[in-house]
Amino acid sequence: MRKRSTYRQKPVLLNPLAALRPASKEQRDRVMGEFLSSLDTMARGSHPGVEEWRSLSDAVNSVETLALHLHKLDPLEVMPTVNDAIAAMVAASKRLSDGQGMRLDAPGLKALRDVLAIYEQCLEGLTEREMSQAQAETQRRVSALLRSKTPSAEVISL
Repeated sequence: MRKRSTYRQKPVLLNPLAALRPASKEQRDRVMGEFLSSLDTMARGSHPGVEEWRSLSDAVNSVETLALHLHKLDPLEVMPTVNDAIAAMVAASKRLSDGQGMRLDAPGLKALRDVLAIYEQCLEGLTEREMSQAQAETQRRVSALLRSKTPSAEVISL
């Protein structure tokens, strides 16, 4: 007997033009405020928590998805910055596993600030639909990595 897939109801677009415009200023400010607050907590070294880590990881992973998977950004321009941010977060994770605080060094802070600047430009230039597609694709990729039977060296979970 064939396994039936679950039905997923598709959202109804009340305003079809909403898919063609960027997010509102209030939404952009809320998202960027959360990211910048998380970065500030990590920069001050005041023992950031899992939420700050996830917030910054979401930003880095979303920019990577926009560049590599959705082809909305030029990978040659964006990926060196993303790779530097990933390396900084891996180093912060290693410091945490060694019993130290989860802190970023100066190059790591700069790399994460640069990634957040790229994300902010995406919020202003891409449509709300494109950004939500990037977030959904990022979540799908991360979930697939976490579900895989063999642990990936790419994924650091707290």
